[in-house]
Amino acid sequence: MTTVQYAHYGDVRIAYERFGETGDPLLLIGGHGRPSTWIPDGFCHALVDAGFTVVRFDNRDSGLSTHFDSHTAAGYVSAVLRRTRRPPYPVTAFADDAAAVLDANDWPAAHLVGGSMGIGIALLLAARAPDRVHSMNLLTGGYMHQHRILRYTRFATLLSIAGRRFPPGPEGEAEMTVAVMRMLASPHALDRFDDDLARDIGRRSHARHPHDPAADRRQIAAGRTGEPWPFDALPDVPIQIINGLDDPMIRATGGLDLARRLRAPIRFYPDMGHDLPKHLWGTLAADIRALADRRSVPETRPAA
Repeated sequence: MTTVQYAHYGDVRIAYERFGETGDPLLLIGGHGRPSTWIPDGFCHALVDAGFTVVRFDNRDSGLSTHFDSHTAAGYVSAVLRRTRRPPYPVTAFADDAAAVLDANDWPAAHLVGGSMGIGIALLLAARAPDRVHSMNLLTGGYMHQHRILRYTRFATLLSIAGRRFPPGPEGEAEMTVAVMRMLASPHALDRFDDDLARDIGRRSHARHPHDPAADRRQIAAGRTGEPWPFDALPDVPIQIINGLDDPMIRATGGLDLARRLRAPIRFYPDMGHDLPKHLWGTLAADIRALADRRSVPETRPAA
């Protein structure tokens, strides 16, 4: 059992948990709208077994981190499809929060693993503080660069998730988590889907903070306001893209676009969707370890 600790960036507090103590520092950066408990404990332990000390954290407006409830959230469709002139915080704040977590752990730098919206946060952190990054693994094909991700989004899945309603309380959130995680999983791996694990994640997430759709929309609005990212300003560190071949949320061409822009290799896994499937935890941890071990080899990517 891990203990929740807090990092601070200005008036914002960021909740985080730490797994292991003696391995290489690795920061797990989660996606949109859900606390870090959606990154399964078992995956964190697989990374510890691969030689890392792992920290996962709740992005602002999720879990136990600061929520911006005093700010009115745009409607869901408006948040997704239109720019918001005055979001409660800029998109760069997500990266500054991640840097505050590094500071709280006395880590001058770390290996980054970003999933879904966490891809965008990892890239922003690397562009803003390149000396703080050892390597970057970017998982599950979502990123916030200048709205490009919209062209690769499967809106039927997005709207299906947004349109589901469940009763309030821990059991309602448990069933919501099962439903959403099933929607995001590979349709070819549902026979291996762990409903009990998903329910446990839902109950634990509710205990941190009941799911807040308005907070989801605030995060989206922040992601829709960013300036074009300086991809040529990223540090020369090892980078790889890891995508599910069967992602129901983001088309495979989204991952290919990102790999092209970063001049980075991409791995596609069958029976993987927009998730971290249990049957691939060990494989993904080995991929992340292999990339980290390339840190001693200078990386030079051609200019964009």
